Amino acid sequence: MKVITHRGASAYAPENTLAAFNLALEMGSKDFEFDIHLTKDKIPVVHHDFHLFRTAGIQAEIADFSYADLKKINVSRHFSSDFKFQYIPRVQEVVEIISPAAEFINFEIKNDNNAYQGIEKIITDFIHLKKDIFEKAVVSCFDYPSAKRIRLCDKEVKMGYLGHSLTNLLLSRALKKAKEIEACSFHINFKIASEKNISEIHREGLKVYAYTVDEFKDVLRMKENGADGIFTNYPDII
Repeated sequence: MKVITHRGASAYAPENTLAAFNLALEMGSKDFEFDIHLTKDKIPVVHHDFHLFRTAGIQAEIADFSYADLKKINVSRHFSSDFKFQYIPRVQEVVEIISPAAEFINFEIKNDNNAYQGIEKIITDFIHLKKDIFEKAVVSCFDYPSAKRIRLCDKEVKMGYLGHSLTNLLLSRALKKAKEIEACSFHINFKIASEKNISEIHREGLKVYAYTVDEFKDVLRMKENGADGIFTNYPDII
């Protein structure tokens, strides 16, 4: 079962920062996930929220800044007041750090309501730059129109399906959507990752990765239920 580091070793260092990814590597991680936005000058960067308030205490959005200005902002203050300065890294920086050890890289595009026009092609083009990156990459997005654009602009890249507020009742509909974008994996909240649901997803030929699993008892349950992997903030959870 894959243990996919969620935003790096984010239980121990500020999420989606170089410190978090370097620590995950030190802990032996081989499978990674991170979130992607675009700056004002169209540089793809790694950060979870559109807004900077939670991580930096600033009332502004990533799209408001050029990358040169964004890099001056400390996004470690939400984690610890005495943690050293950490900036929002470029996707390229993160991939250069993790790719030598990585076996699996989940590029999660954040593009609700098409906030970043063209981000899908920017990321898929980047993934194609090096064969070893392309072979390890899986692209996912909660925004389904964006997910469809990913597939339209790239017929070859592997995709993972993500659904908002997915419930047991909505699983069949979500599986149809996953098939429409030719997904290879289905990323599901661990709370509804029952043995029955995982078996149903597997019958459709999709791998199942459960998020976000931060307690060992839930890791064991996911393994028993047949999950192919988990996303966790604790790379050392098993």
